[in-house]
Amino acid sequence: GAGADGREAEKKKPVMACFFCRERKIACGAPAPGGPRRCNQCTRRDLVCEYPKESRRGQHKRGTRAARVEA
Repeated sequence: GAGADGREAEKKKPVMACFFCRERKIACGAPAPGGPRRCNQCTRRDLVCEYPKESRRGQHKRGTRAARVEA
C-alpha cells in the first residue's frame, strides 16, 4: 500500500545544534517554546545560545585541497 513505511506521517525537521552544543558534541535540547531562543544546555549554564543561520550539512568547502600550504 501507499505510505507503508509511515514516512509521510512524521515530518522530521533538521536537528540544529547551537554552537556550544556543537563544540562540546552534546545533545542540544530544543529551546523552550515561548521563552528565549536558548537550549536547555545553555539555559543551565547561563550562556549565549547561538544557532548557525543555515545547516551546513552536505555543504563542502571547495578549493581546500587546491589551496594547500606549501611547506
